[in-house]
Amino acid sequence: MATGALRSGCEGGAGADGRVPSPKGRGKRKRKRPNKPQGKGPSSAARGGRGDPGAAEANAAAAKDGRSSALEQPLELAQPVFFVGFMGAGKTSVSRYIARRWKLSAIDLDTYLERREGRVIRDIFAEDGEEAFRAIEADVLREVGRSPNPSLVSCGGGVVERPQNRSALGELGTVVYLRVSADEAASRISNKSSRPLFNDIESARALCERRGPLYDEAADIVVDTAGKSVGQIGHEVVRALKRCGVLRACKEDAS
Repeated sequence: MATGALRSGCEGGAGADGRVPSPKGRGKRKRKRPNKPQGKGPSSAARGGRGDPGAAEANAAAAKDGRSSALEQPLELAQPVFFVGFMGAGKTSVSRYIARRWKLSAIDLDTYLERREGRVIRDIFAEDGEEAFRAIEADVLREVGRSPNPSLVSCGGGVVERPQNRSALGELGTVVYLRVSADEAASRISNKSSRPLFNDIESARALCERRGPLYDEAADIVVDTAGKSVGQIGHEVVRALKRCGVLRACKEDAS
């Protein structure tokens, strides 16, 4: 699929009746299209802020971008947008960048999970095993996806491992796959101690290759990130989401 490509059903945007078409065009998938939210969604502590992954990269990208964010028209989401892809693809950085520039909510799923469980992911793996972690991850995915406040949600690299999660992603919102090779991802990570998998590049390549078809299966939108900055990727994603009708002008600004 070409860079920035949309799945069938995404190209036309909103129809004559103002409704947003299902991005995959699959009748069995029921997409949530909430009105502008009134209540509170997931804890605001999960929506960015000091210490969240990708916050520094998003801030740096915004600072380097020549256009002032004050000139951007605020946008709103018709439904949640889930970012998937291999570690190092830029999921958190890109979602944070878009959130800051267009005044949207962004959630890092792993950070949200750790705060909800009161444990870091490596401890959940060590104490309870991967299956237990994946069960928690699936529960958190649905919890965040069903919030009345649609958000940009950056998911962990292994969220697509479970078929149930791949189905849930499509049922709950729109899925953006940020494609990256293991070698490109490794070149972006200066501190390998935080991503020990990249200390064995052959294992990283094998895992990336195995997960690639799973990301592709779940995706509504695919963006190739090779050689691009966070800002470039962010603008490409925004254009694609606008074409889908998933990202649109705020109602108070549209009149």
